[in-house]
Amino acid sequence: MEEFKMEEYIPPSIKILFQGDKEYHVFLSFKGEDVRKNLVDHLHEALTAAGLHVFLDTHKLEKGDKIWSSLERAIRSSAIHIPIFSRGYADSAWCLREAATMVNTQGLIIPLFYDVEPTHVRYPVKDSSQYQQAFLKHYDHPDRYQRGEIERWKVALHQICSHSGWSMDITGGFEAQLVKRVVNDVIKTLDRVSLEVAKHPVGMERIAEDLIQKFILNSEGGLVKSGILGIGGISKTTLAKAMFNQVYAHFDAASFVFNVRTTVADSVCLTKLQKQILKDLTNYDGKVHSVEKGISLFRDRLGGKRVLLILDDMDGREQSEALVGDWLAPGSRVVITSRDKHILHVAGVSPECIHEMSGLQTNEGLQLFSRHSFLRASPSPTYEAFSKRIVEACKGHPLSLEVIGSLLYDKKNDPDCWTEAFHNVALHPKIYEILKISYSGLSEEEKEIFLDIACFFIGEHKRYPIVFWKSMYRSVKTAISNLSLKLLVRIDDKGVFHMHDHLRDMGRSIAEKEREGTRLWEAVHLSRGESNNNNISRLRLSGDNSQRLETLYRPGLRFLHLKNLPLDGITPAMLPPNLMWLRLQNCEKPFQSSLVRNVWFFAIQGAFHFSLVDNIWDLRIMQVDGDIPSFQYLLFNILGNLLQLQHLELRNCRNLNKELVHDIDTNNQLFGQLAIRKSAEATDKIQ
Repeated sequence: MEEFKMEEYIPPSIKILFQGDKEYHVFLSFKGEDVRKNLVDHLHEALTAAGLHVFLDTHKLEKGDKIWSSLERAIRSSAIHIPIFSRGYADSAWCLREAATMVNTQGLIIPLFYDVEPTHVRYPVKDSSQYQQAFLKHYDHPDRYQRGEIERWKVALHQICSHSGWSMDITGGFEAQLVKRVVNDVIKTLDRVSLEVAKHPVGMERIAEDLIQKFILNSEGGLVKSGILGIGGISKTTLAKAMFNQVYAHFDAASFVFNVRTTVADSVCLTKLQKQILKDLTNYDGKVHSVEKGISLFRDRLGGKRVLLILDDMDGREQSEALVGDWLAPGSRVVITSRDKHILHVAGVSPECIHEMSGLQTNEGLQLFSRHSFLRASPSPTYEAFSKRIVEACKGHPLSLEVIGSLLYDKKNDPDCWTEAFHNVALHPKIYEILKISYSGLSEEEKEIFLDIACFFIGEHKRYPIVFWKSMYRSVKTAISNLSLKLLVRIDDKGVFHMHDHLRDMGRSIAEKEREGTRLWEAVHLSRGESNNNNISRLRLSGDNSQRLETLYRPGLRFLHLKNLPLDGITPAMLPPNLMWLRLQNCEKPFQSSLVRNVWFFAIQGAFHFSLVDNIWDLRIMQVDGDIPSFQYLLFNILGNLLQLQHLELRNCRNLNKELVHDIDTNNQLFGQLAIRKSAEATDKIQ
């Protein structure tokens, strides 16, 4: 066999970014004894060196449902599945189950035939191959495998063999060349999957092509930084994604960092973004302990790589210093989107490399509005004049056009509604006021839920606040659906709430000025004396306001989020009687749960005390983020008493071990419909 030399064939490392919830680029399915130490070892090393995230199972020799559930999740979380059919593949029930699962997920499967003929795999009981003998052995053990399951394995192999794939013949039997071919084909396949730009990216491709020619392709050979400047909702991010999709394959590596401003504000930690960039551009997966360490890693690892780096919504000098420096090699390109021209100058973007976004052209604005109001490229003749006047009043602002268009979608037979919408838009040319028109048309329940999301639940999975809302409202899921249809709230593929900054700011302004201070989420509210308001129903309080603990007692308080507060001074008289949602984040000496026994949602980050949950009789959802002293005690002495509990989520519980997690899986029948989720960190620790 030809000597294996990686440097002979590894292509430039291109970090592939694909949309959806896929955790791995490639899942390798194989029989260990046949190929683990030769083909699989070489292939895994080559795919990883090319910047791809590969799932390589190391538990084939172990048994247990937990191991299989991990494999099944990995298969469903992989973009490409590669079953390596060797002589002994069908001897392994694990391999056959993996093959059947690949078919069931309806994902992309590319088979690799290693020293076997496709016909031997496709028809495993019609010839004298080793595959036929393997299936006969499986049939001989009805105590292990049901006949129906074996038949499904056969069907799966037949279906997989209908896919085009690779074999040793295509490289004349040279294994190194086969590995090279597989890696190149996988990268080309993944290259076809790009960032989702927008549902209706009207006008973006035209602008993107112009900017790519000006700033990316036709620029000088050195490092070039360019900027996209504009107000919120003007489609800066959409334009940047369109540019990224068209050019990232021209670079050795690429990274798109979303929402820099929001990420830094939420985490107060630039190292998180530095680690993401290092992972995308160099496949670095270690720790970044400080901003200085991140900069040092940039200098050491980016070297001569030509990279594409897009930083979305940057707004601070410290962000620029931490993320964009002189460590990028000549030929690299940086694109920054921002609302502040000064930030672009600080980041080193020259004036001639700044593109300032304006509203869409009239014909483009009309098309975008029509896509949302009529689901076609042009308006109905009946409403054409109205549509043009609304587009003109919105000044071509994409977000306003989308929201107002969605508001009028089901009003095609209501001319009065169109007349009213036009007058409202004409009277309120400011973007916030235009967006508020859509809010005004909501039901009271929809308004309350919208304001809750704007103030507290952006970035939260919908399952958690739904539990909270169900304690107060009747039509929660319908309300959420209507908010989504009206584009006031976006729910991603993972079920997480998102909201445009303009809509968030509008919602918070309404909550602050028009809802009598029922929602308090910032220290400024308390400093203005609003802590004396007995109408408070939702409250988020941080360590900066420890002197305001008297705020806790409000008869109508149903939502409470406390962060970095010592709570040992809280007495029963200070706690609200109707509290339904409680989140404690790094709070020392938490209070006794007997004081909040009606809570439906409880989350704690930091030190966990069992006395916090053993008396919360109505608890539906519990999150624990941090180590727990004794899981068996939690499992048998506490969870068994929480008869309403439906969902338990454990994050960063490093004390969990294999036996304890096995207890979760095997004793789950104790809790009926209880869904138990383990964190990725805990799972890695177990394996």
